[in-house]
This record gives sequence, C-alpha cells and structure tokens, in this order.
Amino acid sequence: MRRWSQQLVVLLPFVAACAGGAVPETAPDLVEGRSAGQASAQTVAETEPQVIDSTVVEQAAVDAEETIESLDETARREFFALFGGDPLGLTERPANAIEYVIPLEMNEHVERWIEYFTTGKGRDRFAIYLQRAGRYEEMIRRKAREAELPEDLLYLAMIESGMNPNAYSRARAVGLWQFIASTGRAYGLEISYWLDERRDPIRATDAAIAHLGDLHQRFGSWYLAAAAYNAGPGRVSRGIRRTGSEDFWDLADARVLRRETRNYVPKLIAAATIARNADEYGFGDIEPFPADAYDVVKVPDATSFDVLADAAGTTERRIRDLNPQYLRQVTPPDRAVQLRVPVGSAQTFVRNYAEIPASERVTWLEHRVTRGQTLGAIANRYGTSVTAIRAANNNVSPRRLQIGQRLVIPRSRAARSAATRPEQTANRPAPPDGPLTITVRRGDTLWALARRYGTSTSNLMAMNDLGSSVIRPGDRITVRR
Repeated sequence: MRRWSQQLVVLLPFVAACAGGAVPETAPDLVEGRSAGQASAQTVAETEPQVIDSTVVEQAAVDAEETIESLDETARREFFALFGGDPLGLTERPANAIEYVIPLEMNEHVERWIEYFTTGKGRDRFAIYLQRAGRYEEMIRRKAREAELPEDLLYLAMIESGMNPNAYSRARAVGLWQFIASTGRAYGLEISYWLDERRDPIRATDAAIAHLGDLHQRFGSWYLAAAAYNAGPGRVSRGIRRTGSEDFWDLADARVLRRETRNYVPKLIAAATIARNADEYGFGDIEPFPADAYDVVKVPDATSFDVLADAAGTTERRIRDLNPQYLRQVTPPDRAVQLRVPVGSAQTFVRNYAEIPASERVTWLEHRVTRGQTLGAIANRYGTSVTAIRAANNNVSPRRLQIGQRLVIPRSRAARSAATRPEQTANRPAPPDGPLTITVRRGDTLWALARRYGTSTSNLMAMNDLGSSVIRPGDRITVRR
C-alpha cells in the first residue's frame, strides 16, 4: 500500500481539478507523513471554490496517467475504488497492456514517402504490396502479439520485400524479411544448397521477430531498432556515440547514417500510416490475397515437386508457392522434412505417397559441369530446356557456369521413363481415341503407371474395377480409352 499511496501525491491535484473542488477528505490519510487530523483540518480550510489553471490540470493529467500506468493490478483497483470513478478512462485497460503499434510521427520526410506511395509508380507498387500482405498479415500480427511486440512490424516486411518471399537484393538479402546469410543463420535459419529458410515466410518471420525484439531491447526505440535492422546495430551505436543523442531524427539530421537508412524509418512510418488509413489514401478498394491455408505433412527423403504435387492432388505451382524455401524443386536427400500441402489434402497425400516406390520419387538428375559445356548443350543432353534448368537452379546465369558446378536437371516424365525403363517402349501409346491396355511388368506399380500415362491411381482403379492399388506382373491394365 505504501508504494502506490506515495504516488497519490501526483494524482490528487488532477482528481481535485476534475471534481472542480478540493481533494477528497479520505485521500490525505493515505499520504505518508501526514496524520488524519492534520489532513482533515487542511481539507476543511480548502473547501472554498478555487480557480484552476488549465495548464496545471493538463500537466496533472499527464502525470496521473503515467502514475496509474505504473501501478500493479491490485493497486489500480484500490485507486478506482477509493476515488469512486475513473477520470482517465483506464478501468478497462489491463495493467500490463501492450501497445501493438509503432508511434507514427509526421514530418516532411514521412510526407515525402506518403506522396511517393500514393502517386505514380509508387502507388501501383503499394497497391501490390497491400494485395500480397493478405497472405501473411494475420500470421505476422499473431507472432508479433505472442512476442509482445508491435503488430506494425508487418510494415517493415512490406518495405523490405514488397511482401514477396522470393525477393533477392543486390546485397544478397533474401526473402520476406530480407535477411543476409550471416544474420539468418544467427537466428536459426538453415541456408544450404537444398534449402533456404530465409524464403520460408513462417520461419523467417520467427527469426525477424526475435531479431527485432533484440534490437529494441538494445536501443529502447522502435525507430532505432528499425534503423539497426537496415544498417546493422554497430552503425547505429556509432551514430549515437558521435551525436550524443538516442533520437533517430537527430542521427538522420547529423547524417551519421547512410541515406538508405535515413529514408528507411520515414518509409516505414509512411507505409504504416497509409495501410492503417487505406480508405483515406484511396486504397480502400484493394482486395488482399487470401491467407495461405495448408496442412503439414512429412516427406521422408528426396522427392521431386511434380511427384509431391501428384500425391497431394494439386499442381507443382501450388507446391512451390507453399514451400518457396526448397531451392531445387525437390526436398533434400537423406533427411525427413516438413512440407505444406493445400488444406484438406494431408490424408490423400499420405495415402498416395505410401504407394510410391523410392525409385520413383525423384524426377531429376544431378549434373556436374565440365570444361566447355553450356546450358544449351546440357539441356539438349537431358531432353529438357535452358529455362527449366535455370528455374531449378536459382536462376543460374548461362554466362557464369563453373567447372565442377552442380546443377539439378529436371526431366520430363517421358524422357525419364525412356531413359530408365527402355524395356517398356513395347507398350507404345495407341491413338488418343483408342483404348490402350498394357501388361504389368516386374517393378510396375499402379502409381507409376498413372503418372506415366497422365492419369491418377483412382482413375485406373475405377477403369479396371480394382478393389485395391496392388498389381502383379502379368496383369493387364487398361490405361486409356
């Protein structure tokens, strides 16, 4: 009681001012160092109406709010019970309430970026950012709340990458949150030949939230934390030492930060201001993309995206969109990983995947570049295209091939089938309008036949009146009518 009762010294003038008269008679008894008798005598003497200076009231309000905010829940309840009211409107606010916003100051620097984002090419870009944000907004806000950080950190991702998980900068920063490799690894992201979790919106958001929380704890300001996220904490610390100020605007005015960083915080404030007031700035008609809905399944070993898509009953494009962290359109070999598949398809995936022999799970090859080879020659060798090879190898440049470099070679199903099962060429397809019945050979599975002939396991089972997907050598299977 003594700790918070001492703070009433600050609160009493404001309460009295609000009431238009003297301090309540019971309140002085709580003030340390004054007896009940002394307080009562003084109270009687101060019952005459007084003219209250409005500036005094305003300052008392500020002091009172700060004081009430510092009380624990029990003390707050006692305060409100004591004074019989809530002059500051704080009764509904939890004692440990967190403001999930970043302060939005307005100045000429912010106004310039608001103008950029609301006119010309900047407007078109910002409309795209708002659309893309729909896929990740709720996930980012939820993770920020769970970490007790501002939800407005969403807008930092917006100005970093345009809400594009595949964004790549000249500084080799990657993903939704534009991590460089060293920082990403420091916060637990895997970055390897097969996998780059900087491109994983969920894992990268976890890392960004942790990183920003550390920066805010270090600098005590969200503006400085954002500046450090862009420029590095060392540069911001040096700027503080040189200027003797911990105010971002002072550092910006003193030009101790790079131009990019001086613009970074105003850009963040502008983005948050516009997004919070989309109607006012003419973006009220933007339809955000729907949030990703998915199930998570386990893939035990290397499996190509086309195989994964077939097992989930979806497209390769959808698998890529849900799993941008897998760089080679194949899951890593010799390890189990998690894969996101369209919502509602997990059971289908598990059932279909179990039917796939290990030898049928990968439809790619690995090629090591030798002297004089070009992407065109490699593509011709494997019956694929330069575009397909580049897409499977992080957009590798044809002019930058190096001897010994490893390339993932995606191969068409027809080409792979011809290369690995030459004995099956006897089962040549009939004309499109005629039936095709084949004889099952050793090693054939219904799954493999379905993929080879562009259909599904369930269709083949229905077409052949099969009660299960088990087939045996010598069986005759109709694959096309």
